[in-house]
Amino acid sequence: MKKILLVNPPVYDFAAYDLWAKPLALLYLSSILKKQNIEIEFFDYMDRLSSLIENTESNEYGCGHYIKEQVEKPKVINDIKRNYFRFGIPKDTAENYFKDLNPPDIIIIGSVMTYWYIGVKEAVKSLKKIFPDTPIILGGVYATLCFEHAKTIKNIDDIVSGGFHGLMAVLSKYNINVDIVNDFSSFPMPDYSLYPKLEYIAGRTSMGCPFNCSYCAQKILSNRTYSIKSVDVIKNEIYELTGKRNIQNIVFYDDALFYNANRHIKILFQQILDDNKNFNVHTPNGLHAKFIDEELADLMFHVKLINPRFSLETADEHEQKYSDHKITNQEFKSSIKILKKSGYNKGEYTVYLLMGMPNQSINSIKDSIKFAHDLGAKISFSEYSPIPYTATWAYIDELFKEEPLFQNKTYFLSRQKNYDELLELKQLAKNLNNKL
Repeated sequence: MKKILLVNPPVYDFAAYDLWAKPLALLYLSSILKKQNIEIEFFDYMDRLSSLIENTESNEYGCGHYIKEQVEKPKVINDIKRNYFRFGIPKDTAENYFKDLNPPDIIIIGSVMTYWYIGVKEAVKSLKKIFPDTPIILGGVYATLCFEHAKTIKNIDDIVSGGFHGLMAVLSKYNINVDIVNDFSSFPMPDYSLYPKLEYIAGRTSMGCPFNCSYCAQKILSNRTYSIKSVDVIKNEIYELTGKRNIQNIVFYDDALFYNANRHIKILFQQILDDNKNFNVHTPNGLHAKFIDEELADLMFHVKLINPRFSLETADEHEQKYSDHKITNQEFKSSIKILKKSGYNKGEYTVYLLMGMPNQSINSIKDSIKFAHDLGAKISFSEYSPIPYTATWAYIDELFKEEPLFQNKTYFLSRQKNYDELLELKQLAKNLNNKL
């Protein structure tokens, strides 16, 4: 039997927080491979509840801070006046764990943010030291969006760009012949048996997105496809995953959870209510407020969708047309009115606003803050990060395209001429949130 080691690397950044973060691609891949008689070993550097470390405290919904250690900033971003950290299970602890394993046939490392590649380099170096003869394959977001840069990391034998697309061919090079269907609707459930201790279950009902926002690379990451699992399949997955572990928090990672709601999420929520299931539902990715009607809002409230987060990005009508065309201000007001009617009170829902977009003015951000606050929403800023292959990428200075560390939202924001004003706006939003 062939054995594959799946690894989720540590994170190097100015800040990081476990907001229901799990390496879903690796968890789906584990299920796919296990069904084809592949033995799986798994190591998640970012597992806050690992038996290898002293666990950090979680809030009532299972979120919490990662263990961290301050490290020296990379020279290219050394001028940022903020501390830099390594998050995750310590390097020595991880290496001692790897030393106790029998050598796998293949190692697959996932990757997320483009500017987190330092964690990838650390994991590769540790693994190659312990398993010098084992091929290492890199996949994920960084591998896809920064393919050429990823090729500069030593000791990576193959890079898979575009999710699972192309992984079969790479594995076959090493005499591992498996069938990996690219259609998400045929994926098995994510393999949460890999985690001995859990406080939430995160998953998807769909992969990809039917929209094409100027700042988002989801089209590239999903090979320009959008596929969805049936309601019955999703329901059974949720019940099985939560029932086995007595989990009370379920998390949807979908990029467009409310899209085609009448045929999908409304039915799922209604079935959960009919079956008297008692979950807390969470949606860290921004929801499309445009799709809210009275029926959906009532279902959200009664199924206990906690603090729904809505993507507004900006209340500037010109910027809305340029960035995504998702919703108008009047439509957003109408949706929030429906939400309140269903039972949500002020401060029990959040609006995502973008900060630091190319050519975005301070006044437009101020107006967006006022617009969201007047609707009773908490404000959460999504600091803009330059992402390769997006429409806004064309407006980014060449400097930021040379080095993925420059794509860090903290670095990019600090380069703005009006950086001090942006910090003041963040504080303004925080003060307004405290008043709700």
